[in-house]
Amino acid sequence: MPASTSKFKNLSYKVRGIANLGGIARMILYAESDFTAGWPLDTQVVAGVLSTAPPIAAGVVPAELSFDLHTGRAKSSKKGVLGYQNYEHDVECKFAGVDPAQLEAVQKFLNEGGVGIAYYKNGTRRVYGASWNPLVIEDSDDSGAKADDQNAISFKGKSDGLPFPAPFLAASVALVTDTVALKPMPFLTV
Repeated sequence: MPASTSKFKNLSYKVRGIANLGGIARMILYAESDFTAGWPLDTQVVAGVLSTAPPIAAGVVPAELSFDLHTGRAKSSKKGVLGYQNYEHDVECKFAGVDPAQLEAVQKFLNEGGVGIAYYKNGTRRVYGASWNPLVIEDSDDSGAKADDQNAISFKGKSDGLPFPAPFLAASVALVTDTVALKPMPFLTV
């Protein structure tokens, strides 16, 4: 008689000798109002991968967030008591300097949620937030007190109560900013 298997699945670290670089290299952001339908939906995420493109209004191009090196981070966390657990998605980064153009850009986030697509340093992409449960965006600017403090804008987005961890976006899903980016990245995802 074959051995019974647990509902749980084996989990291990990635093979040694493969880069597991921390941080994200780039992020794009869609506003909640850019979407024409809900995305991503729980039924669209299969084995942690999302293979459907975002359903956005014609002509919409996402905002590109070009942040300081070593400040971009994206997290997906399971939380809650047994029987009521859900996932939280978080993104954050910093932008050097504070000027009127930057303040105009962050003012657009006022009372408008979004969906972020984070580009990891190996070129893979993950989706944070959902059009139906968007990232709530907070930003702040800080002059710093001394010359080597950061005079910067801090950006944070958080979405709570999602039924899935941040899914990977399939390599087959092409986004306009993958091939025509304002600031080209040193990796190719399509």
